[in-house]
Amino acid sequence: MTLAIEINDAGLAIAADGQLLAEEPGYAMLDGRQPETGHAAAKRMRLAPVYSESRHWAELGDVALPRTMPAATTFAEVAHAQLSAFAAPWQERDRETMFAVPPWYTREQLSILLGVAKETGLEPVGLVDAGLAAASLEPVPESVMQLELSLHRAVLTLLDYSGGLHRSRFEIIPRHGWLALQQAWLEMVAASFVRKTRFDPLHDAATEQQLLDQLPAWLDSVREAPSVTVEIEAAGTRHSLEIEAQAFAAAAQPAYRDYLRVLQQARPAGAAMHLRLSHRLAALPGLSDQLAEIRDCEVVVLPPGAAAIGALAWELAIRRNEGGLVLVQRLPTPLRASSPSSVPEAATVPAAAWPTHLVHRSRAYVTDERPITLGTAAPPGKRVLTVAPGPGISRSHCTVLRDVDGVWLEDHSTYGTFVNEARINGRVQLRAGDRLRLGSPGVVCELVRVVDDDGATQD
Repeated sequence: MTLAIEINDAGLAIAADGQLLAEEPGYAMLDGRQPETGHAAAKRMRLAPVYSESRHWAELGDVALPRTMPAATTFAEVAHAQLSAFAAPWQERDRETMFAVPPWYTREQLSILLGVAKETGLEPVGLVDAGLAAASLEPVPESVMQLELSLHRAVLTLLDYSGGLHRSRFEIIPRHGWLALQQAWLEMVAASFVRKTRFDPLHDAATEQQLLDQLPAWLDSVREAPSVTVEIEAAGTRHSLEIEAQAFAAAAQPAYRDYLRVLQQARPAGAAMHLRLSHRLAALPGLSDQLAEIRDCEVVVLPPGAAAIGALAWELAIRRNEGGLVLVQRLPTPLRASSPSSVPEAATVPAAAWPTHLVHRSRAYVTDERPITLGTAAPPGKRVLTVAPGPGISRSHCTVLRDVDGVWLEDHSTYGTFVNEARINGRVQLRAGDRLRLGSPGVVCELVRVVDDDGATQD
């Protein structure tokens, strides 16, 4: 029987027989004679931060650690310590192992990973791109994206179908990994305590560690409930307050905005978005609601350990029994039977969300049955919004019009019109809150809905 290990420091995963066996974070404490790793290390990360380490998988290598540690000198040594402890319960019966690896790993890092695995007692028999393996658990459309979260970054893997599913490219979203999200939530909770009780739980390492330990349970609660009760024990006193679920979503907005921006920029022009979303991201408070607002976006939530399980599912295509190992970036994943590739033109926006005005440079233009043509020099005889010339802006660039089915954008340009940073080809329905961009860096217009005090629209 073959093992599969997914290298993701937000949750190393090991699987066999199509099932997830275990998962643990890529943390290490290096204050003893031997590294302490995984869940045990997570319990002490804020108690002794000078000895904590979390970059050994993201920056796997044999260079020296940024500072001298008693228990290790290089990232590779820390990775070896964690992999040895993590795989030990299963490697006595199963040593042949496939690895699902991050897309940014270099040839040198892959070589170091294989060396670390062999020193651990594992026998590497295959390497596969983690995003590809995770997205291949079920039949795919012709174009699909997989979004994953690690400790220090998020990564978007873009996959295309051509005689099989292959990784075409990937996008790194720096500064918005799991650690940054954790810190944003801890600071939000601490600020709430300071405002209401004058107690600052980040002032002491012990209470800071309490916040970190309890955070997963709070996040679970706010997915189902409008608020959560947060309690901290300090110096024999229990401090308690109620925090709304919306506060957790609001604290993560800088990260969410970057995730959505990268998704919109990466989607194929004029096509629907097919997203395979990791379970970590799907569990973040408020993110799924924002993804649901993306135009023509299909989201499939992947199970825990998806990349490891996917590697097992495609073992025959990944395994190399002879010769050196190579990183597999194409799998014979079946094409989904029905795979619409273009944005449908059917009216899908409810009437209550139709925009009443197009706003450009603080001036509002009513969206009615009279089309508004935007461009640098639109033809005479039309209702025109003339914009300043710039790169990528056409003379008659696009038209906004309203009919009985809604408010629509029709693109006539050479280089496309962008709605919420997604390039539009042809015709698409608009909703209040949409943002139009013509050219690059471009001219920006906003779609708004104006109502009077009685809730009636104002035209």
